[in-house]
Amino acid sequence: MRRWSSRAGFTLVEVMVASAILGAALIVMFGFHSQAVRSNMNARRLTDCTYLAQTQMERLLAQDWTKDNRPTDLTNGNVDDTTMSSDAWSELTWPLPDPVNAAFETTDALGPPLYTLSWDVEDMDVDGTWTRVRVRCTYEDAAFSTRHGTTIASFRFRDS
Repeated sequence: MRRWSSRAGFTLVEVMVASAILGAALIVMFGFHSQAVRSNMNARRLTDCTYLAQTQMERLLAQDWTKDNRPTDLTNGNVDDTTMSSDAWSELTWPLPDPVNAAFETTDALGPPLYTLSWDVEDMDVDGTWTRVRVRCTYEDAAFSTRHGTTIASFRFRDS
């Protein structure tokens, strides 16, 4: 004959303690998951921003530059480089241009337009032989109400 032991199963207290530990662990894991999703989204936006800034830089540098003719696109970056020092540009706020999406479009066809591009051109010598071009791309982080982005700088030698 079989004898039943008083410890044949789990008690209600043991089950409740195990459930509480499991629940706490799941809450922590979901918190880490949401943080990882937010970090991945910000990394993607920063990558898109860098791509857009590099593309705009290549467009600007590919234009013809002569002694008497600076491309008009270079003065259309919503930045007035005649009234500020070279250090002031990093903290500059201005009326932001129309935002674009990751495909350089102002429509919602390939995603919402989140990114704003601006650029600054500064002559590095008296003759305007060397010119510094800076392109900035920013986006708004709605979760923290802050702007993030990247700035790319390059130098351009006048063609003739």
